[in-house]
Amino acid sequence: ARATAAMLAATRGFARLTPRVLRCTTWSSFVELATSRTRPLSTLPPHMPITMPALSPTMTHGGVTEWKVTEGSVIRAGDVLCDIETDKAIMALESMEDGVMAKIFARNGTTDLPVGTLLGVMVEDAKDVAAFADYVAPPATGDGGASVDGDASMASSSASSAPASSTSSNKNHVTLPSGRLWPSVRRLLHESGLDGTKISGTGPKGVLVKGDVLAAMGLIDAPSSKSDPSKSEPSVPTRTGKQSAPKTTPTPPPSGIEPETAHDDIPTTAVRKVIASRLLESKTKSPHEYVSVDVRLTNVAALRKKLKTQNVKASVNDCVMYAVSRALALSPKINATWCAVSKQSRFCETVDVAVAVATSSGLITPIVTKANTKSLTKIGEEIRELAGRAREGRLKPSEYTGGSFSVSNLGTFPVDTFAAILNPPQGAIMAVGRGGERVGLDADGAIVGTPTVSITVSSDARVADAADVARFLEVFTQVFENPQGGGGLEAWTI
Repeated sequence: ARATAAMLAATRGFARLTPRVLRCTTWSSFVELATSRTRPLSTLPPHMPITMPALSPTMTHGGVTEWKVTEGSVIRAGDVLCDIETDKAIMALESMEDGVMAKIFARNGTTDLPVGTLLGVMVEDAKDVAAFADYVAPPATGDGGASVDGDASMASSSASSAPASSTSSNKNHVTLPSGRLWPSVRRLLHESGLDGTKISGTGPKGVLVKGDVLAAMGLIDAPSSKSDPSKSEPSVPTRTGKQSAPKTTPTPPPSGIEPETAHDDIPTTAVRKVIASRLLESKTKSPHEYVSVDVRLTNVAALRKKLKTQNVKASVNDCVMYAVSRALALSPKINATWCAVSKQSRFCETVDVAVAVATSSGLITPIVTKANTKSLTKIGEEIRELAGRAREGRLKPSEYTGGSFSVSNLGTFPVDTFAAILNPPQGAIMAVGRGGERVGLDADGAIVGTPTVSITVSSDARVADAADVARFLEVFTQVFENPQGGGGLEAWTI
């Protein structure tokens, strides 16, 4: 039986099954293996597996919200296959090739799928769809990917790889590496102007993935390669003369102790898992320093009242963002990030301010890019537009990835002051409490109530020390308290 099995393995396309075939000790065990519906994808017609992609730098698991195609659908390159729920938003998964959808494994509403899990299979020819009718997706492995043959990471068809692209409709002239690239990777290369041939790919068979480009842009740490077969292949148990340890039975609780009270277990969303992981890492690895100040709201309140009569909407948070952007432009040591790879701080060329937005699934920080070049109303419009799409889960990764500084505002709640945890790799974050009357003395020494708001900046001591933050807050206070300008400051651009 073993000799026949070895011969069939070599002559009928079961080469990748050879190790398991040679372990068959009876004819019945070989028949069971040969007729298994979970045979390797490499034994099937030419195809291209569709796997769960990493659509954000922090994404390890995802879900299929809705398929836009059905089995048997004809697909063109660039068509949307399905909506993927990432750790921060819902994004469209586009097809890289023309073909026909042969099989869908992950149905609508499936969640918590590790990156690399097999979602479906595409074929080039419609006549090959029937070959996948009874195919069952292999189980996911422990490293977060599907147990698919090495050939399944790319289509096993004889189509040659596309040559490197040297032209683009984008004004940036970039060089793309040969082979297949996700549209999101191509877009990042065009937007950043990086040379794709000089970036080492960590995807299957060295394919360039989004994390590689983001790492080259300095936005995240370099991803680790998952192509090491020693980490992905399951270990085969060896026979020894020792017996396995007996299973232990949990000891029942002593009599007289009441059982656990009734409760409801609430599943943790992917966003909250990422938030918990990043906050824990930030709090334990980033040396936090805190500097607080009270700033007066008198002139800002007067400005908002004036704008309201002109039907112009401007919240206190919009005013904070405006003053922060101008102060950051004058404080390069605060407009900086920490690079975990080089162990150095990096001064940012642009002022990109992230604003914390609370959603039903967790916190997300969309970014107002080049905020110091925008007017007060423009900043307010962008914040409301980004916040609306954030609550709908429709943000693009480029809209919440990066940033040089963050603002977290709890002014709509009865919170006078709080301290925020750093959002790595950013070097600082500002926490804004609610406004209120503070008793003080005016210029004549009389006791008066002044509307003020408490501001606390948390900073990474590796990027800036407390004195740097104090100087930044001094500039911020001058800008915030004087929207009309004066004292060397320009009047606010409305």
